[in-house]
Amino acid sequence: MTFKGSPTQGSRIMMKIAALLVTLASICLQTWSAHAVRSSLYPEDWAPEFTDGQGHFLHDFSYAGYHNGETVPPDTGALPLFDVVAGYGADNTGASDATTALQQAIDTAASANGGVVFLPAGTYRCDGALTVNASNVILRGEGETATFVYFTSVPSSAGTGHITFRGMVTRSNEALLAEDGQNRSFEVRVEDASGFAVGDDVAVGWVITDEFIAEHGMTGIWVSFNGQWKPFFRREIVAIDLVSLPNVITLDVPLRYPAKMQDGASLRREEGYLKECGVEAIALSNAVEKTAAWSQDQIHVLGMDGVKDSYICNVGSFQSPVADDTSEKHLQSSGIRVGGSKRVTVSNCRMEKAQNRGDGGNGYLYEVRYSSEILYRDSIAQDGRHNFIQNWDFGATGIVWLRCESTGSTAVTLFGSAEIPVRAYSEYHHSLSMACLVDSCVFGDGWATGNRGDWSSGAGHTATETALWNTKGLGEARIRSFNYAQGYVIGTEDIEVYVETDPTLGALHVGTAPNDFTEFIEGAKYLRPQSLYESQRNTRLGLPQAEEGEPPPSDFVLTYDGPATTITETGERLELIVEAQNSVDEVHYQWYLVGEGETLQPLPGATTNVLVFETVTPAHAGRYVCVATDAIGETRSPEITLQVKAQMPLSGATLCAFLLILAAILLIPSKRARAGA
Repeated sequence: MTFKGSPTQGSRIMMKIAALLVTLASICLQTWSAHAVRSSLYPEDWAPEFTDGQGHFLHDFSYAGYHNGETVPPDTGALPLFDVVAGYGADNTGASDATTALQQAIDTAASANGGVVFLPAGTYRCDGALTVNASNVILRGEGETATFVYFTSVPSSAGTGHITFRGMVTRSNEALLAEDGQNRSFEVRVEDASGFAVGDDVAVGWVITDEFIAEHGMTGIWVSFNGQWKPFFRREIVAIDLVSLPNVITLDVPLRYPAKMQDGASLRREEGYLKECGVEAIALSNAVEKTAAWSQDQIHVLGMDGVKDSYICNVGSFQSPVADDTSEKHLQSSGIRVGGSKRVTVSNCRMEKAQNRGDGGNGYLYEVRYSSEILYRDSIAQDGRHNFIQNWDFGATGIVWLRCESTGSTAVTLFGSAEIPVRAYSEYHHSLSMACLVDSCVFGDGWATGNRGDWSSGAGHTATETALWNTKGLGEARIRSFNYAQGYVIGTEDIEVYVETDPTLGALHVGTAPNDFTEFIEGAKYLRPQSLYESQRNTRLGLPQAEEGEPPPSDFVLTYDGPATTITETGERLELIVEAQNSVDEVHYQWYLVGEGETLQPLPGATTNVLVFETVTPAHAGRYVCVATDAIGETRSPEITLQVKAQMPLSGATLCAFLLILAAILLIPSKRARAGA
């Protein structure tokens, strides 16, 4: 801080002593120091019901994955083994079609109530497709660098694939909610729960009513599913209270959004999921001749539909021997798709190089549709259209992407044989994904959330209450985060962040106010925990927390070089200067006047480290403080008190001397005039 005046030697000493005392006090009393390296929304004592004073909160995302993340995929040693070569004569040289042999092994495992369909090292050519329609069936190779399966056909129907696990989920026994279901609650209330039992699979959902659509500002946009009941939350019953009125049903995973009676919210029993299925240690490809690949839309190489408590791990893609393209291609259109499922883990997978990356739903390397609590972890996507994507319909909730990496998302348009590329992103692509998490991921392209309006048959608002946590960028990566109502971007490094508008595609923000919450921008490496999902999971299961994240620099403080109380005179120019120390990335300042009750009144335009009074007046007297914010938090300067003195009146002797000098000045011209006469 600098100040005006000519202090005596004694006053200078007193000022230095005062400054030293205030500096020591600021060090001791810096209770607003921000380098606590934890998000304000995730304190040390965080609990799932935590909400800050502005209504911000983080969902408990820890339920995603196989058996809600409570156990790893099982030891399958007790299951019978069906060797497709030794037992079914499959050709593992790639010379002849192995489809029939592989399907026979799958069907035998299904008839045996489960088993491991084992594909020894080698290359398997399949001219058809494979289907699994029974629980406890595992497809296992000897590793993604040892067992290779490639498909040569183009399915006749869009949206189909080459390996499909397919349950037949049906719903019955509907019970309308007797009260609105509350966001983050485990309980729903119905008039009569006697038709349900603990352990039942159920779905909580509601009708896409005109009221629901209007509430979200989507009238005329959300048109594809009007009037249809949608299963938003796929759950399991863990307790039933038939004594309370209404009856109370307790679910294994909390609701992710209000379920309103006005929209016909209800509970329905579900049956028909496949369970305990898996694919592991194998490489897949379905790339074909280029023109054929572009002749059909949405062809994936592996899909799970209507499954629960299942997994896909250590699955990669590879260059197909029959791919007729000028560059390396692995996939006809899309990679791994999960739909209508719950509690599935996809881990340590690598999907790359889609041929068809055009309009119509192509080039989706990891796609999830209308599913609950799906976990993608430690997986890589390269050179798709939208590498990681939520797509189509309502009901994608509680999805987590953990430590995934995406590069090369590109939308491609064909002009003759020429491919015209346009940058694309991993993204929420369709309607109102709820409470999803992108955690500790790396993007060379980026992640997009927003109002897509009429695109994709009226996708509209694509997400609400989702979070990006500890996100890192490569090259020109970008986050475009425009959640309906509220979303969160916490912890970034080397990636552009847009939460107000995006100059390249500004319409995404329309109707998404307020801006998504941001924190630790360019401070991801200091963020603790580094993984929100794993920290929440460990908290829920009573497991030790990981010690991770770089220690931050020394405490972020504001220092100054003057006394706590500055005395100046009316009419003087005054500057108060504070200096930031130990900051991370850019520092933002705001000066405040301390009012009654210790309230802080922001000073308009006072947003640098220097507070300037061009001409001091008595109205400027008061207490001032500066708040500085850097990448990982904020800190507050000690208070600076400004006292303003009126200009001192002249003493009697000084006044007499002044009058004599003034008279002399006035008389001299008069005498000169007489002498001249």
